[in-house]
Amino acid sequence: MKAKKLVTFVLACSMVFSVAGMAILPVPTVSAADASGTTASMSDILKNQRPDGGWRKDYSQTSGEWAKSTIDNKATYSEIRRLASEFKKTNDPRYSAAAVKGINFLLNMQYSNGGWPQVYQSSGYHKHITYNDDAMINVLYMLDEVAGRKGNFSFIDSSLANRSKNAVSKGVDAILNTQVVSGGKLTAWGQQHDSSSLRPAGARIYEVPSLTAGESVNIVKFLKTRPANSKITASIKGAEAWFNKVKITGYRYERANGDSRIIADSSASPIWARFYELGTDKPIFVGRDGVVKYKLSDIEKERRGGYAWYGNWPSKL
Repeated sequence: MKAKKLVTFVLACSMVFSVAGMAILPVPTVSAADASGTTASMSDILKNQRPDGGWRKDYSQTSGEWAKSTIDNKATYSEIRRLASEFKKTNDPRYSAAAVKGINFLLNMQYSNGGWPQVYQSSGYHKHITYNDDAMINVLYMLDEVAGRKGNFSFIDSSLANRSKNAVSKGVDAILNTQVVSGGKLTAWGQQHDSSSLRPAGARIYEVPSLTAGESVNIVKFLKTRPANSKITASIKGAEAWFNKVKITGYRYERANGDSRIIADSSASPIWARFYELGTDKPIFVGRDGVVKYKLSDIEKERRGGYAWYGNWPSKL
């Protein structure tokens, strides 16, 4: 999972902070927890591709769940993008072959219901359909480029392009089928959903089953790139209505000195909680004891400061 402390690339500009206390990055940055493949040399990317075609999050990990291929923290799809770019520059077939193998892995990793797990052939919460940190959505964006043979993926053959197109279509179905209905109305999504029941599921102890304003925004953004139909239109409108319903006005969110707090401010722009309780839409906060609280101040300082509990994500729609 993505850590919230950021370290900039050599050429990165300074971060600019929004009124909600969330970082707005004018150029790409890499998180302290981002996958090895985001910065590894091309030779290391080739060397660390696994037999199944994917990549580990951390190339140095040799045992346990994180020694398996994953899409967490930008793993696998970052390597594929970088390989395709390198092939376009060099025409070296090693790079195109590795990219194709990686794409085939992602197609094989997809569940029959259209979702993607966080980790391939895994256990526990790693098996869940994972929207957290935009993992599945970023895979869909990339496969959509592959399907259209766009940009650096012009070398892809028609067979793989068509398989990718079908995978994107199934992925959209999974998105529509996991959107939570509450009181007869479409709302939003959880950070992860059970791969069988499709219901919101928990992950780490402080990530309980809930609705998330953060990842749901990028799901809606992706749906807006799809050809419109009645189901997609209803999904987008339902989510946008939910964002409007649960927005928080008259407060601002501040993170500083390893802590965070919410402060009354009548001039502040709307903010949203990271997590909302299923059924009630109340903002919830959970510490390392796993107990749901309804005030940010009621969880321990380490979790208050170590997680983005509020943000302005829906304001970007």
